[in-house]
Amino acid sequence: MAISCVLSVVCSIGSIASGQTRPLVEDLPRQVLPLFRDLEGGGVGSLGIVGDSVSLLNRSYNWHLRGRFWADYGSAGDGYLALAKFAGDCGANSVGPRCGLGLVYGPGSTFSEDTGPFDSAGESAPDGMWFKFERIIAPGYSTFQAFGREVIVHYVRQVGGGVMEIDVAGNLFATIDTAIPAGEPQHARLVIDTGAAGPDVLTSIRIRNEGAQPVQVNAFEMRDASPGLRYHRLARGGAGPLQFLASRTDAVADCLRSLDMQLLIIMLDASGAELNNVAFYESNLDQLVSFYQAQLPSTKIILMTHHPFRALIGPQADAILRVARARGTGYINLFDLFSGFDEMNALGYMNGVVHLSNAGGAWFGEYIYGVLRTAAADALIADFNGDGLFDFFDVQAFLAAFAANLPAADVNSDGVLDFFDVQRFLAALSQALG
Repeated sequence: MAISCVLSVVCSIGSIASGQTRPLVEDLPRQVLPLFRDLEGGGVGSLGIVGDSVSLLNRSYNWHLRGRFWADYGSAGDGYLALAKFAGDCGANSVGPRCGLGLVYGPGSTFSEDTGPFDSAGESAPDGMWFKFERIIAPGYSTFQAFGREVIVHYVRQVGGGVMEIDVAGNLFATIDTAIPAGEPQHARLVIDTGAAGPDVLTSIRIRNEGAQPVQVNAFEMRDASPGLRYHRLARGGAGPLQFLASRTDAVADCLRSLDMQLLIIMLDASGAELNNVAFYESNLDQLVSFYQAQLPSTKIILMTHHPFRALIGPQADAILRVARARGTGYINLFDLFSGFDEMNALGYMNGVVHLSNAGGAWFGEYIYGVLRTAAADALIADFNGDGLFDFFDVQAFLAAFAANLPAADVNSDGVLDFFDVQRFLAALSQALG
C-alpha cells in the first residue's frame, strides 16, 4: 500500500504552527518506522498507548485512531484490555472498545477502580487495573465475551493465590493454581486457542474460583493471525506519571515485554502533587520513560501532549519536549493546535471540562493518524537499504538502484525514474534526519 500525505491538516502543518515556539512534531520517522514497515509488508503491527482518562474512555481519540489503522491495514486483534470498568461499551452510539469484553457478573467477582492511584493489586498490572474472583458462599465467577482466534489471559501468581477454572465455549479448558510459596507477585499468561475464524468472532470465556483464596486476573489480550494492527490500551483515569511509577514491578515489566509492541505512545498530563509543580512532573515522566526504555529496548516511544483544556498543559508541553529530547523519543504536540478550551468547545470537540466529545475524538484520532503516516512515508523511503537507520548507506543504495533503473528507485510511485524520484528521496531523508 503506497503511503502519501493522507490529511490536509497534516500537509499544512506549518500554517497551524505559525507563531508557536514548540514544534508540533519532532523525531517521528525513526519512531514509526518499525511499526509501519511490518504493516506495509502485510504483517502484524503492535501499538500501545499509556494514558489517562483521555485514552481510556469509550469515545476518545485512541479508538478512532485504532479504527483508522484497521480500515487501512486490517485488525490483528483487539489487544490488551483490562477486566475493569470501560472494558467494553455495547451501546449503539459507542465508538470505543467493542463488546469483546462484555461480561456477565457472577457472585464473588470484584474489579479495581479505573481512576486514581494504583493500589497494591494494581501494582502488578501495567494500567493499575485488575479483576478478582473470590469464594464467598459459592465460587466467584464471571463470563466474558472475547474477540479473535487467540485470547491470552493475563493473571497474577502470588502468595495466597487461589485456584481458577477456565471454561471456553462451555467446556473446561484449564485448571490453574495461582499460588506461589514466597516472593513478589509474578505475571503469568494462559494462551487460549478459541478456534475462531477471524478477529471479529466472539468466544465465551468463563473464569471461576474453585478454592478458598482469591484469584487475580488483570486483562485479556485478544490476538489474531490476520495481518494488521493490534492495539493495547494501557490507560488509567486521573493518573499521571507519578501514579504509573507505582507499577515499576517485575510483574509489569514481564507483561509489557510479552505485548511485542513496536511503538508505545505516552500521553499523560500532571496529576495530584504534579499539578502545580512542573519540575516534579518532568522528573516523574523522565523516570517513567526510563523504565519503559529499559524493559522495552526494541520498542520505539512517542511522547504526546494533551489538547489545551487548561493553560497548565502549556508548561507541561515544554517539559514533555525536554524529556523527549533527553530520552531520544518522538514528540507530538496537541496543545498548540487550538487556542484553548473555548475554541475547542465552540467546535463541539469537548464533552465537559476535560474529555473529548465523539467529534473531538474523531478529529484528534484522524490528526494523529495522519501525523504518524506522514512520518512513515518519509521513513520508509529514507531507509532505502532497510537497516533501520537513516545514513549515507541509504543514499548509496538509492543511487545504485536509480543508476540500474530498478523499480525500487521509483520512490514517488509515478511509474517513471527521473529527477523527481531523486528529489523525493532527498526530501524524505531530510525529514527523517530532522
